[in-house]
Amino acid sequence: MEIFADLETELALKEGGDEGLCAAYDSVEFLAPLRVGDYVEGIARVTRRGNRSRTIEARIFKVLGVDEKGALATTDPVLAATAVATIVVGTNSGAGVA
Repeated sequence: MEIFADLETELALKEGGDEGLCAAYDSVEFLAPLRVGDYVEGIARVTRRGNRSRTIEARIFKVLGVDEKGALATTDPVLAATAVATIVVGTNSGAGVA
């Protein structure tokens, strides 16, 4: 979920100039297990733009895994999780807060 939040923040910065807010997750699916030490890659895109809200779709892929002994094992990218979320951009959230 942290990776999804990071992807949302990056898109909010690009779309509205600040960190924005996550208003809701419409769906989250965990499709493949991940282990500590796995390398993942996340991608997200805006699928709908409102005046201040954006709907985004995000995906996380496992691109390098570890085996039972913790050794790195190469693998084809595996779709590990997907999410659809609504973010609010241009809110100046946190502005002036120390």
